[in-house]
Amino acid sequence: MKMKEKTNIFISCGIFKEELEYLMEEKKLDRNIVFLDAVLHVNFDKLKAKLVDALEENSNNQIELKVLYGCCHPEIGEIMERYGARRIGASNCLEAMIGAEEIQRLDSEAKTFFLSAGWVNHWEEMFTQGAKDFNFDFKSMFGSFKRIVVLDTGIIPIDEGKILKFSEFTKLPVERKHITLDHLLRLIRNI
Repeated sequence: MKMKEKTNIFISCGIFKEELEYLMEEKKLDRNIVFLDAVLHVNFDKLKAKLVDALEENSNNQIELKVLYGCCHPEIGEIMERYGARRIGASNCLEAMIGAEEIQRLDSEAKTFFLSAGWVNHWEEMFTQGAKDFNFDFKSMFGSFKRIVVLDTGIIPIDEGKILKFSEFTKLPVERKHITLDHLLRLIRNI
């Protein structure tokens, strides 16, 4: 008797939403993706609760759980283990886009704060939520950076006004790095 193949279900940070929608259309990536709000990134308690809820809701013997989060929560390893889930091989979303080596290379040129299309489109919500939940002054975290590098696939619309506003907020110049989604797709397929 042939064993039934398990269904893949991806649980992903919403930061990847546009990229994954593109990959679903163009590269036939599985369509079983549960997106969690990217703003959860700024609150460990809320992130853990929503991630556990999504894992719990989608957990059964016929499902292979694959998680598209980096090391965004201090307990992510234990959470994955509890549900038998596997996680993308990257420390964070930006590393997932271009790889750790390229992040290190660019950062060695000048201390760099990286932005993806998702980050550009959600930074104000994230910072507003972080300020609300923790009274955190996000301007204080940019003192050691020398530039912003926007990772631009050319296929995901990036709001130029939001980039300018982020540059004004951080007082940092912005550069663009044109990338493909090949690295991200390879990591997803290797989960």
